[in-house]
Amino acid sequence: MLSPIASPRVVDAVREALRRAILDGQLAPGTRLSVPELARQFGVSRSPVREAVLLLVGEGLAVEHHRRGAEVARLELGDLLELYEVRAVLDGLAARLSAERMTKTDLVALRGVLDAQGAAALGEARVFRDLDYRFHELIVQRCGNARLIRQAELLAREMRLGWLYHVGTVPHLTQAHEEHREIEAALRQRDGPRAEAAMRAHLTRVAQAVRSGQSH
Repeated sequence: MLSPIASPRVVDAVREALRRAILDGQLAPGTRLSVPELARQFGVSRSPVREAVLLLVGEGLAVEHHRRGAEVARLELGDLLELYEVRAVLDGLAARLSAERMTKTDLVALRGVLDAQGAAALGEARVFRDLDYRFHELIVQRCGNARLIRQAELLAREMRLGWLYHVGTVPHLTQAHEEHREIEAALRQRDGPRAEAAMRAHLTRVAQAVRSGQSH
């Protein structure tokens, strides 16, 4: 059950609530997004719900079918692997740029995420996944290229639909954490090429693990 919405900008509030429910797995892939039912649950009129759903379709988090309406998007394994190929390039470039632009405060925040992730790697797969998203987000947000940030964030959001393919085994969580440490070390040393190479290698390895069903 979704919570009622109380916001002066109802469309934005509904979209964010639905986005969060989709990315957290509360609304599973294939779940029908019934405008009347969602409006009832949120306690708002149908118009902002309809607009919010269309915005989610534009983000790739939902799909609209003729006559049947919209539903939460399903991400097939092949789609996820394609997204990893693109993400390796975008996040790699972001890491290269951020190596020159991250402040000391940014690096402290990144280290904090990694410290928390180290503990989560011992078996808290869902926590680790959320911290993984935050790790990449911090690097992308500090790259200084607005267009790159926008595309990388849309890509990362769509990729979160692929959580069903992620297996939280401790060895792979630990390996991902070690790879994140290597990326962070390159960023601290302001070594852009090394940061880019480490990021690409990390995401390529994760894609291979996803393909074999052993990813974080």
